[in-house]
Amino acid sequence: MSFFSAVVVASFVGATAFTAPRASSGVRSLSMVMEDRSIALPMDRRPPNLDGSLPGDVGFDPAGFSNNPPKFWNLPEGSLKWYREAEIMHGRVAQLAVIGILFPSFAHFPGNAETGADAYADTNPLTALSTVPPAALWQIAFAIFCQETNRINKVILGDADAGEHGWGQKGIWNPFNFNYTEEEYREKQVQEIKHGRLAMFGALGMLLQAANSGKGVVDQLGGAFSWPEERAVLNGMGTLGDYFPPGI
Repeated sequence: MSFFSAVVVASFVGATAFTAPRASSGVRSLSMVMEDRSIALPMDRRPPNLDGSLPGDVGFDPAGFSNNPPKFWNLPEGSLKWYREAEIMHGRVAQLAVIGILFPSFAHFPGNAETGADAYADTNPLTALSTVPPAALWQIAFAIFCQETNRINKVILGDADAGEHGWGQKGIWNPFNFNYTEEEYREKQVQEIKHGRLAMFGALGMLLQAANSGKGVVDQLGGAFSWPEERAVLNGMGTLGDYFPPGI
């Protein structure tokens, strides 16, 4: 091999040696950048306090609440426990609210001479607050007070995890004999968070629609499957007015 050939080969080997690490470094840098992105909002950085340890955490915090966790009572400063407890409770209440909005259209308590024959017949959740007897509202308020006192003592003042109010597998009352593994239990926690978040949107949508229409959700759905008498016969070749009631 001539001296010129040896120089060319050495130069090629040297260039290759310098090029490979540069590409590998770029891949590692891209991987680190992607890992630092929010799963829910990839265009944003992952909130530093949302490291994925909480069930259902996908780094969604566009308002930055997790950056300044509150301090309540004996909770450690900077703890996200209060936020998670609030989210779980809001989700559970919203799930009950969705059922409570729908169920009275199918069955409800009968009224009487004292409360009124239709005291519980109003299917609009907003106007129903003014038709049910005051004693029923006081019962609801008392039940809420008992539950709030229980969760404050166990979670906020105690050392129970967020959402652990003494019922279920990790509580003192487990009527269904739940016995999940750690992996299964976390999966159930994620499912509850997802269901609660969906229910919060669902309950809010139902309430807004009830406020706008003045009717219960089931009453509105029932009208969607009926054909108005004034639209019994199509006019002409068919227009949007043949399918949508006047005013829409």
